[in-house]
Parts: sequence; C-alpha cells; structure tokens
Amino acid sequence: MKQVAVLRAGAALAAAAAVLAACSAMIPVRISGSLEQPIATFGLDPAKPEKACLGGIAVHERSNAMMQPVWSIEARGRNCRSLRQVVYGQTLEGFETTVEPIPLQPGVRYAVVGYGLTGGPLSRVPWRGGGEEVLFEHGRWRPVTAQERSPLVDEVGEARH
Repeated sequence: MKQVAVLRAGAALAAAAAVLAACSAMIPVRISGSLEQPIATFGLDPAKPEKACLGGIAVHERSNAMMQPVWSIEARGRNCRSLRQVVYGQTLEGFETTVEPIPLQPGVRYAVVGYGLTGGPLSRVPWRGGGEEVLFEHGRWRPVTAQERSPLVDEVGEARH
C-alpha cells in the first residue's frame, strides 16, 4: 500500500516536472535607433525596458517565405546574461558572434528573435521573443503590416488573381 502511494506521488511529481519543462515565456523584443546601429530592448513598455537573461539574439532578413541571417550572437557555454538592450553588430562580453553583421538597408524587412531564461533560481523557464517583422523607413523603425507580409496581396490590398 505504501509503495503504491510512493509510486503515485513520484508519477505526480514527474508529470508536474514535464509540464514545467514544456512551459515557456514570451518577452517582446522592440527595435529602435538608427539604421546603422538599431537597438533591441526587452519587455512590454518601450519606455521601461526589462532585464532579460539573454542566451542569444539573431537578426534575419525576410523576403516572402525566406529568412536569411544577417547577424547573430550566442552566450558562451549556454549561459544567459541579464541585459536591458543589445546594439546591432556589437558582441557583448560573454557572447560570441555566430553570424557577422552586414549593413542593414532601408525598406528591407527584418525579424529580430531573442531567447534565454526567465524566473528565479528554482524556476528557470525558457523564453523566446520577437520575430515580428520591422523595416526602417522615413528615419525610424516600424512594424511591417499584415498586407506588406502577404505575397498574395497587391499594392492596393486586393488578392492577386
């Protein structure tokens, strides 16, 4: 009887651990700054960037269904570092460049994706953020609209025939 209770408790703990392992958090990644050195900040409020334990960040050029990396860094030894921002092309202490930066172009769609860990020492949860497309236009970064992302929509917003 005692052995069955221990097995049930063990099964419940294993199930809880599996559920926690499957969890992940989303942290928004916002882009601002110049075309030459955009700045990625983390969190919901752009005026109050949060510290994110960053494991890596990558910038991809987007064209229809294709994504080409144009810059990427990763933390050495899979350790994340708490940061409020990352500047394009700058390799931070404790990180290594995995894709060398290339000059960014106005009017080109880019997606910035970051990842790492969040939570305290007893409940570290992976996070992933960004991925929304942005482009530099009229001296600033702005989100790409759904119409701009769709290759099946023409310039006036109608489906192509």
